[in-house]
Amino acid sequence: MKIFFNLLSHPLLSGSLIMVLGSNGVNFLNYLYHLVIGRMLGPSFYGELAALISLMGLLGIIPGSLSLVIIKYVSGAKNEKEVATLIHWLKTKVFQASLIFFIFIIVISPVLTSFLHINKLSYIFLIALSSLFAIQTLLNRSILQGLLKFKEMILSVFLENSAKLLISVTLVYLGFRVGGAMLAFVLAAMLGWLVTNHYLKIKPKKESNFSLNLKPMLFFTIPVIVQTFALTSLYSSDVILVKHFFSSHDAGIYASLSTLGKIIFFGAGPIGSVMFPLVSQRRAKKQSYKKIFILSFLGTCILASGVLLVYKFFPEYAIRLLYGSAYLEASGLLIWFGIFISLFTLSALLVNYGLSLGRTSVVVFPLLAALIQIILIWFFHSSLFLVILISIIVTALLLLILLIYSIYSKDGDTDNIGNRSGI
Repeated sequence: MKIFFNLLSHPLLSGSLIMVLGSNGVNFLNYLYHLVIGRMLGPSFYGELAALISLMGLLGIIPGSLSLVIIKYVSGAKNEKEVATLIHWLKTKVFQASLIFFIFIIVISPVLTSFLHINKLSYIFLIALSSLFAIQTLLNRSILQGLLKFKEMILSVFLENSAKLLISVTLVYLGFRVGGAMLAFVLAAMLGWLVTNHYLKIKPKKESNFSLNLKPMLFFTIPVIVQTFALTSLYSSDVILVKHFFSSHDAGIYASLSTLGKIIFFGAGPIGSVMFPLVSQRRAKKQSYKKIFILSFLGTCILASGVLLVYKFFPEYAIRLLYGSAYLEASGLLIWFGIFISLFTLSALLVNYGLSLGRTSVVVFPLLAALIQIILIWFFHSSLFLVILISIIVTALLLLILLIYSIYSKDGDTDNIGNRSGI
């Protein structure tokens, strides 16, 4: 009994329980969203929406990459005063960056609509408006995670996704279709921003003698941007390319596969989210961290294997449950897509482990994998199965290389965020 309570009090297990249970609650809402919206829109309109959602993921690469940077430096701060001063600096800079990003999306919107064969420019404007609030929310959630406040962070995500589901269903039911679903993203992002501001208890403080050494932060931010681009591309570019090369119906079928496959990533991914600040914090304090990584890797393998068994033996049931009989032609491909996402999830865990130790060169491998995936799909896309097979081969090789790298690579040094003598 004592061993049980000791395990339960372990920061990796307790944090992982909160993140896994909470994230899977959020994932349930997200899959309920895709279940309902996919049925309401049908394969063609749903394929268009899925492409827009994947586009949002790719456009969010640069702001999204800030998350790991913020988590790393907030978790490595020495005291509450230092955290509060750092928050003030981050909020000012991120707000300025979000405005620039909003304008950037508006400027490139004609190119985006042309590539995806989307007639309504207003969809891209809604993406830009959503990002304006989403970036601020991302900052707040990263701070909460860096402070190991997993419960507050997860609750804010739960509330935002609940709002997205309810608003989307209402607007699509009223006949606004894809436009209504996109507007729901904007309204939900606004709610997420308000809720995270409420849960971020530490009041930002401005210190006149605070100075931030940007050089080590920049050296860490650049590889994190590369990492975020690479990992996001690996599970988003295929959806966008399928929308470009295949019919709207086939794009909708592939989108259903992508959504079902990502159950593995979003189900097991929270383990890595807990691992990152814990490893980073323990390394900064010169404490042992390898056991945390091993437990994280094993936990990810177990969760991924459980879902794969369902996809292997009950593919039609899984598809019918979420999307209905209109998507049943995807059943023969589900196990293959699940294998792809399982390999991707383990690769993402290894990349984040490397970054938590300052091994910034690790990002080269997923970047090369992402580029190879795009090139191969661009030239070889005679069937949906071939697209998935390319992704499996690329991520399998990536995982093998990352395992070798993790064993033989030495830790980096990107922990000193600034001149703390003035704080």
